[in-house]
Amino acid sequence: MKHISRLRLLLLVAVGMLSLAAPVSRAQDNLPSPQRLRNPATVRGFIGGESQDRYVIHARQGRTMTVRISWRREDENFASFSVSPAGDPDAEPLDGRESNNGKRWSGRIPKTGDYIITVVAHPSAHYTLRVTVK
Repeated sequence: MKHISRLRLLLLVAVGMLSLAAPVSRAQDNLPSPQRLRNPATVRGFIGGESQDRYVIHARQGRTMTVRISWRREDENFASFSVSPAGDPDAEPLDGRESNNGKRWSGRIPKTGDYIITVVAHPSAHYTLRVTVK
């Protein structure tokens, strides 16, 4: 009898843990799809809080991608971006050369495919993002 009670308790704990994990998994799955960009691209947007804007652009191996960001100054706000391969949420940002205090980035594309540009701001910013692949 004790064995059955322990088994039930373990099952209840397991079900509880799965029910807690499901909303986190669904939240990650519910991220909006990145907006597809065509080369060259200029995008204007507003971002704030803990949210992010994501863009995707296709680039061929050996080409050079250049990304620039500017934003409307309001107090001490700022915007930034990163560039990483699409399809791997844990992928490291691409190596490249930053300039203008991180407002400009340029890097050689290592492999033909889609690349994600993620924009964030602290605390918020009206921004302009320019992307070219040559």
